Amino acid sequence: MYDKIIFVDFDGTITTEDTLDGAMRLFVSKEEYDKKYREMIQGSITLSEALHLVFDNTPSSRFSEMMEYIHKVSTRDGFAEFLDEMKALGIPVVVISGGLRQLLEVKIGKYKEWFLGMHYVDLDISGDNMRLVSEYDDGKEVLKKTEIMAQYDYQTAICIGDSYTDINMAAASDVVFARDILADYLKKEGKPFISWNDFYDIIEAIKGFN
Repeated sequence: MYDKIIFVDFDGTITTEDTLDGAMRLFVSKEEYDKKYREMIQGSITLSEALHLVFDNTPSSRFSEMMEYIHKVSTRDGFAEFLDEMKALGIPVVVISGGLRQLLEVKIGKYKEWFLGMHYVDLDISGDNMRLVSEYDDGKEVLKKTEIMAQYDYQTAICIGDSYTDINMAAASDVVFARDILADYLKKEGKPFISWNDFYDIIEAIKGFN
């Protein structure tokens, strides 16, 4: 059993923008994107359904556009130093992302040995159209993060996230670092969290209570 464990999101957390959202925008018009977003907010379709509608109907030949896009996205300041410090403190880091394997591999594949685990959605491009593949797709979330968290044995869970997809992960954690949409949601719900701007902020906070 681990004393402490860190579960960190990828899109918009490790990266400076949501790359899954960015990839989605490559393949649909602004009008169609806005329509699907409104439907998700209203609850008429789930995130999983919206993602499948986009990616499962996109020709695999357009995969190269996504790869060109991801190379332009930056990782958030202090991430490499964060991994160094957590290793020194003996706190394992697990990446849990509803993002695509190919995107994660480009941006953080070089850190693979630093993670206790990496969980993501795969994108099958072997057929005419792309196909999202996830064994943790429950029809609502394309990757149910709490189900993955349950696979690990720990006393204290520390969550780092930024968006709607991190809400359930945050609810299942003891300490939550939140920014952007996730922070706004938790503030509205009156739930405690630690705000952060970059990974240097997280390093200092964890060193303070470790």
